[in-house]
Amino acid sequence: MKNRNRIAAGITGAVLVGALVIGQAAPAVLADDKETSLALTETEADAVLETEAPETEKKKEYAQLETTNASDAVITAIDVSGVVEAVMPSIVTVTEKSVQEVETFFGESQAVEMEGAASGFIIAQDDDELLIATNNHVVESSTEVTVAFSIDTEDPDDAIAPAKVKGTDSKTDLAVIAVDLDDINEEVLSQLKIAVLGSSDKLKVGQTAITIGNSLGEGISVTSGIISALNVEIMVEDGSTFTEFQTDGAANQGQSGGAVVNANGEVIGIFNAGYLSGDNMGYAIPISTAIPVLQELINRETRDVVENHGYMGVTVVGVSAEASEYYGIPEGAYVYEVAKDSAGEKAGLQQGDIIVGFDGITIDSQEALLRQINYYAPGETVEVKIMRGSGGGYEEQKVEITLEEGSEDVKNQTQEPSVPDEKDSDEEQQDPEDVFGHDPFDEIFGDSDIFGNEGF
Repeated sequence: MKNRNRIAAGITGAVLVGALVIGQAAPAVLADDKETSLALTETEADAVLETEAPETEKKKEYAQLETTNASDAVITAIDVSGVVEAVMPSIVTVTEKSVQEVETFFGESQAVEMEGAASGFIIAQDDDELLIATNNHVVESSTEVTVAFSIDTEDPDDAIAPAKVKGTDSKTDLAVIAVDLDDINEEVLSQLKIAVLGSSDKLKVGQTAITIGNSLGEGISVTSGIISALNVEIMVEDGSTFTEFQTDGAANQGQSGGAVVNANGEVIGIFNAGYLSGDNMGYAIPISTAIPVLQELINRETRDVVENHGYMGVTVVGVSAEASEYYGIPEGAYVYEVAKDSAGEKAGLQQGDIIVGFDGITIDSQEALLRQINYYAPGETVEVKIMRGSGGGYEEQKVEITLEEGSEDVKNQTQEPSVPDEKDSDEEQQDPEDVFGHDPFDEIFGDSDIFGNEGF
């Protein structure tokens, strides 16, 4: 049975308010480090309870209870310094900048550049790039990402390099960022190591769990503890749920994307959430869950945001987790309208389709679609995965769409989605009629309070 906890505040790398078989180049070698174990000597004794009774009475039979005795237990202090020393060259801090809408003192919305701190670790290297694992929520809204390597240098600036988002997966809260090898100081590069990925398939409660991350954005720190629980279902602030394992190490902001390693220095999890209203309750994505996702992400083409992205010629309505549960439809970007003779129509998109994938990236909202399409220029052909209604359910299909130049009308319509807040007055909310001339959500869903809209 899964435990279920609601996380009061996820550890985010952006605004910190309140997780493969990869060619292991130069894997970390744990010289002179041995796995620390606790040896217990058990003494068994049988206790039989008897009562005296006359020979003529039948004697009662009692169950025999085993007794335990910890007096012979061997208590060994655990020194993880050797493990940490071996793993540290694969750990990085992640700094990202993003532009976010905040409410001013006067109740107005204002775009403000924010900076956040998080963590990551090196998982692979190819001919051109160093590839680093972190969390999706760390980089999903980023406009600029930099990393700092955890090695000693005479000039601290030599350990800092720019990075690009190579791929993200919101379903598992995983992401891969890439650093061009040409942007890394040669002396620094020679000291770096690729993390050794272990397995989380046979984890046991009580095993050593060492979390290494950029705690509170103050630099790399280490928390040593144990695995407290397995298969815990957590829910973060945006309503997303994940099945993870729990550790008892201190959980602090900035640790998102950090490595959780075992006593052998093998990565067994990726830290991504903390229960901030509780003590020593951190949660990590099991590495066996992460490996196939990371493998797919590292093989993606690293892209830059283009100045004028391509368009499909569709208007979409975001389907949030709450909307998905309420209406019984898949999470994604609901296609409300397909423009005549547009790229989407030519590819066979229809009103009612729900876009759930774009060039191999999971789409669970209109914001996710907007982030991805910003990397694709007109003329590029992209595979789009959709869910289409069929026989009372939904059937997965894939279509190839060649993106086109957007018309001025479409470009003007494209805007950051506005999700109505029940606490706001009607005058402060965006009325769908202002965009469409009528309320499409009433026609399709009845209640529009949990949807926004976007033109692509």
